Amino acid sequence: MMQHEEFAKSIGDRLEALNVCSSPDERSSVSEAVAASAPVDAPPSEGDLESVAEALVEYCDDISETDVKRLVFGAAFDAWGDDVAHITNNGIDSDEDSQGNSNGEVSPESDEDEAEEDGDFIGEGECELCERAIKLTRHHLIPKTTHARIKKKLWAASPVIESMHLLATEEKKAKGNAKVHQMRGERREELALRLDKILGTMDLSGLPETITNDTVREYLGRVANLCRRCHSMVHRVKTEMELATHYNTVDRLLECDEVVRFAKWANKQRPGLAAR
Repeated sequence: MMQHEEFAKSIGDRLEALNVCSSPDERSSVSEAVAASAPVDAPPSEGDLESVAEALVEYCDDISETDVKRLVFGAAFDAWGDDVAHITNNGIDSDEDSQGNSNGEVSPESDEDEAEEDGDFIGEGECELCERAIKLTRHHLIPKTTHARIKKKLWAASPVIESMHLLATEEKKAKGNAKVHQMRGERREELALRLDKILGTMDLSGLPETITNDTVREYLGRVANLCRRCHSMVHRVKTEMELATHYNTVDRLLECDEVVRFAKWANKQRPGLAAR
């Protein structure tokens, strides 16, 4: 029962992050209603989660079915953890899928060549999440489907980003003047709020110090080498925009409980024949 309640709560938290519902009451009602499609006293099956996703799609006209499935499967992982980890091999992101997208089809926002590049094996090495020696795929830390939007956001946030970097440099050089330190702290908070409003994050780390065509291209082109299982899982538990704005480095991915739990589980699994 407690896990089922956690499932509904996690769905609500994810809906809140996506600004889907107009009020907390509506969000709570929707999350509880769709969670009712899953069993109360046992971990859900893949079919159960598909039913939850289908119910949620009816409430979320402005979210793609793929992102709704990611939301539901991610919420299930929040609630049941390893008890539903096996679903990652058979759910919306198949471990045998040769494409990098969540349903094995090319996203309408990207072309076929990009999908193949993101999903193809690139060689053998150590997965940056589960640390297994295995065949690797290239995971774009800023998903290509978001590049156009993120590029616009970076240019819009350019003055704020440069001001924050400049302020950080000044703070490192500043002497122990309490009043000046307080003023700079207030200025930093003001800039961080503006950055969050434009870019969806307050975290300056990893962002270019100056926004130019070259620095934007370099920022958008960053990749991580992941095994197929971890690659699929990452795209399942987080939406493309969440990955682009909040989980766009390996360190940030490892701050996500779902990712850490799955990586620990995957670390104990033997690579299949196709992954060697």
